[in-house]
Amino acid sequence: MRWRSGMPLHDEVERIRGELYKDDRLRVSVALFGQPGAGKSSLINKMIGQKLAAVGVETDKTVSAGEYESKGITFVDLPGYGTKKFPKEGYFEEFDIPSRDLFLCVTSGKLLQSDAELFSELIKFGKICIFVSNKYDELWEDDIPLSELKQRRRDDIVKHVGHQVPVVFTSCRTNEGLDDLQNLIAQNLHEAKRERWLRSAKAYSQVFLEEKKNACERKVQIAAAVSAANGLNPIPGTDVAVDISTLVVLFREIRESYGLADELVVELKQQSVPLIAQLAGKAAQYAAKEGILMLLKSVATREVVKTTVRFVPVVGQLIAASIGFGITYSAGMSYLKDCHDLATEVLNKRLSY
Repeated sequence: MRWRSGMPLHDEVERIRGELYKDDRLRVSVALFGQPGAGKSSLINKMIGQKLAAVGVETDKTVSAGEYESKGITFVDLPGYGTKKFPKEGYFEEFDIPSRDLFLCVTSGKLLQSDAELFSELIKFGKICIFVSNKYDELWEDDIPLSELKQRRRDDIVKHVGHQVPVVFTSCRTNEGLDDLQNLIAQNLHEAKRERWLRSAKAYSQVFLEEKKNACERKVQIAAAVSAANGLNPIPGTDVAVDISTLVVLFREIRESYGLADELVVELKQQSVPLIAQLAGKAAQYAAKEGILMLLKSVATREVVKTTVRFVPVVGQLIAASIGFGITYSAGMSYLKDCHDLATEVLNKRLSY
């Protein structure tokens, strides 16, 4: 972003509100296609970390695509391409193929010719398509090495599409390959949508958790600036007022980014591992308006380090220099750290979340 040192405060505030508005409405659309029974619904649920799609429902028998939305991510389970109910002619228009950001061709056996044909049409449109060989845990044949079985799958795909393509092997039962898939999707999205994906998709590795944290940090900067600029709620014991409602939304989104649903946080508070219980307690304590005010007061009574120039390109010079931004940003980063540390401990201990 450009340096905006000469921009009036009103213009800075309007610009940063616009940034938050745009971010809140940004969507990533991922479409899946492939043979019935390949596990597309299970894969959707694993990628987002929620039970969005009903497992076992064959979209070839429905009247339309299955569409599922959560945390700014839209998954579309496409019906069969070139079937009697869904012929090739008009398929792209009916299911709004041009608007989709990325496609996953999901198989659990040999690739269907109709899927290869849809892949070829997607390539003509300049679309990104990743091949996913799902149900990897079922890939077994007596006296045949796993490496050879995987190569057979790759060779079958190449035979149908005519050239080498990346293939990700996944198992929704064991979680194998899911981290590779999450990262490959992120790598094939443009910057803003990549951030949205990193914030929303479930993490299956510490590396992905770190990338999630980095993506969340920019959202904290923007929301903290809007909260400081609105100045509706006085912070007890200070002469500073901020917009608490913006922070309530921000903190909820941080929890959602890490898969920390309210019921899970309550459960984690009862864990026998002291650090997990302590971090879960903080996540719950600062979830509502009263808790956020407590956190802001705690931050405000400490010496707030002067906001450095590195924030100017994002939030503007005048907002970055304000005490309110220093307080809201410090509070936001503190909450982000608590949620990140909690998710890290949960992942380390292999707890289900």
